[in-house]
Amino acid sequence: MKKITLLLLAICATTTLFGVTIPKGVIYYDNSITQFETVRFSYGYRDIEETTLVTMTHQGDNIWSYNIPAAIEDVYRYIFLETELSDGIYDSTFPDFKDMIALDRGEVRTATTDKTICTGCTFVPVDNLEKNWYQGSWVKPSDDEDDTEKPVVPELPKATCNPHSATVPVFYLNTENQAPIESKEEYVNGSLYIDALDNEGYSSVGSASEPVITEVKGRGNYTWTGFEKKPYRIKMDAKASLLNMTKDKSYTLLAHADDNYGFLRNTVGFALSRFFELGYTPTAEPVELILNGEYKGLYFLTDHIKVSSNRVKIEEQDDLETDPEKITGGWLLEIDNYSDDPHITIYKKDEWYGTEYAQPMWFTYKSPEELSAQQETYITDFLNKANDAVYAEDKSSTEWETYIDMDSLVNYYLVYEILANREGFHGSCYLHKERGENTKLIFGPVWDFGNALWNMNNTFIHEDWAYGVKWIDQIAKFPRFQAAVRERWLEKRGSLMPYLRAEVDAFIDKITMASQCDCKKWPEYGNENVLERKQAFYDIISARLAWLDTQFGTVDVTEEQALQLSVYPNPTEGNINIVSESAVSYVTLCDLSGKVLQTFDDASTTLLLNVQPGTYLLNVATDNGVQVRKVIVY
Repeated sequence: MKKITLLLLAICATTTLFGVTIPKGVIYYDNSITQFETVRFSYGYRDIEETTLVTMTHQGDNIWSYNIPAAIEDVYRYIFLETELSDGIYDSTFPDFKDMIALDRGEVRTATTDKTICTGCTFVPVDNLEKNWYQGSWVKPSDDEDDTEKPVVPELPKATCNPHSATVPVFYLNTENQAPIESKEEYVNGSLYIDALDNEGYSSVGSASEPVITEVKGRGNYTWTGFEKKPYRIKMDAKASLLNMTKDKSYTLLAHADDNYGFLRNTVGFALSRFFELGYTPTAEPVELILNGEYKGLYFLTDHIKVSSNRVKIEEQDDLETDPEKITGGWLLEIDNYSDDPHITIYKKDEWYGTEYAQPMWFTYKSPEELSAQQETYITDFLNKANDAVYAEDKSSTEWETYIDMDSLVNYYLVYEILANREGFHGSCYLHKERGENTKLIFGPVWDFGNALWNMNNTFIHEDWAYGVKWIDQIAKFPRFQAAVRERWLEKRGSLMPYLRAEVDAFIDKITMASQCDCKKWPEYGNENVLERKQAFYDIISARLAWLDTQFGTVDVTEEQALQLSVYPNPTEGNINIVSESAVSYVTLCDLSGKVLQTFDDASTTLLLNVQPGTYLLNVATDNGVQVRKVIVY
C-alpha cells in the first residue's frame, strides 16, 4: 500500500506556560485594603527583558481603573503596586522587576498572578500583607449590563470542610508531646494512623487508640525553607503497606505548595514514567493531613526513594564495603544541585569557556550511605570515564553507551521533555547501577516535577543554560540518541494523549473537594479551581506535544488512513465537523504562524471556530498520528 506523510504546515505552541492574555477593555482595582497613594499596573515576560509600568486613574471611593487600549498576548504575569518609578517600559524580565520592587526598593505590590484578567471586573486584594505583597482575586460586577467577554470558569461542586473534606483518606500524625518538626536532620518521635473513610480501594491503618509508631522529620530543600506548608519524611518502626502502597518503613508526605497547576506536576510526571515504562515509578496517594490535631491541607503520601525489592531493585551494597566485586554495585546516585550532601565531585566541561574550564558535577550517593576508600575510588573513576565519553568531540562515538543505558535515558528524557522540566537534569536526577563490571548507569526513578510546565516555549530542555543541565546537553548531540528518541516517540505518541486524559481526569475527580479545603487553609499556595487548572493543563500540553511532533516526527499514515479522516464543511462560516474512523484524542486550531487559537477536547460534536474570516490549520490527533487540515473561514 502506498505510504504518504502528511506535512505539518505549522507549529502550534504557546510561548510561555501561563500565556496570560491581557484583553482590551477597562479593568478596576479596589484600593480599600492596600491604600496605595497612587495605584500602578505592571506586566511583562518571563524570558524577555521588557516590563511595562502604567499609572491607573482614580475613580473615587478607592476604585482605580485602567483602559487597556489593545489586547496583549502571552505575557507571563502581572501585578498592581505602589512605586516611585516612572511609567514606561523597563529593560527587565518580569520576575526581576517584581523582585526589585519588593526586595531592593522595599515597595509594596500584590502577589504576581497568572489568573486571566477579567475586563469590566475589579481586582480585590485581601488583608494578607507578607513580605511586601498582598494576595487578591478578580471580582465580577454584580450586574451584567455590558457585553464584555468574561472568562469561563468550570463550576465546582462545593466542598464541606470540617475541617477536612472527607473525600480522600485522612492521615493523622502526632508527635510526642506535640513537639514541633523543625529539622530535616533530626527525627522526632511520633505516631500515625490513617482513616480511609470507606474510600474505594483503600484500607485504614492503625487507629486513634492503636496508632503506628513512627519518627518524623522535615524533608526537601527549597520546598522546606520556602513555604509554610511543609513536606515531611516518616520512618516507622516496622514495615507496613500504607494505602496499598509498597510495603516499607519509609514514606514521604509531599505538600506540593509550589504546584498551582491543580497538583498535576508530579502526578503527570509519575504517570508519564509509567507510560514510558521506566523500571520503577514512585507511588503517590492523596491524603488530608491532620498534624497534632491541626488541619494541614491536601498532601501526597509518596514512596521514599531507596534500594529495596519494592522500589529501586538492585542488589544493596553495604556501607564501607571493600570487596572489589561488591563495590561495583548496587549504587543509587543523584545528580544534585546542592553541594552540602555527601557526594562525589567530577567536573563538567563548559562550552562557553572552552575545554579547559570546568564546572563541578555533584553526585550525591544515596546507597551506600558511607563510603570506604575503595568505594569512593571506584565510583569516582566510573563517573569520570562516563563524563569523558559524554564530552567526546566525535559525536559518532558510542563510548558513552558503555557507561549509560540508552533505553532508560531515552524514556527518562522524554518524560522530562514533554513537561518542559528544565531542572530534570540539574537536580533530583536519580541514577542507579547494578552490581557487575559491565553494568551501566540506569536513569530513574523520576522525581521532583516542581519546575515542570513553567516555560513551555518552543525549545528543548537541554537548550536552557539557566539551569546548568548535566550531560543531556551533550548526549542530545549524538545521532544514535537522537534516532532512539524519535523511534520511541513515534512508537508511543498515538496513545499518549488518551492515556494522559484518563490519568488526569481520574486524579482531578479524586482531589476536587479536598483541594478546596486545602485552598481555604493555604490561599497563597492553593488551587482555587482544579477544574480550571485541568483545562489549562490540557491546553498547554496539547501545544507542547504539537511542537514536539515537529521535532521528533509524526507517524506516517497510509493513504487509506488519511482518507478515513474528513473535515467538513470547508470553507465554513465557523462550524466544523470531524469524522474519523480512529479515535480523536484532541484537536487544535492554529493560525498560519502556528499560534494555538483554540483547543478542543471533544470532537464528537460540531466544533465552533471562534475566529475572524481567514485561513487556519486544524491539527487532529488520532491513533494514526497527527493529521493537519487547512480550513478556510468566511
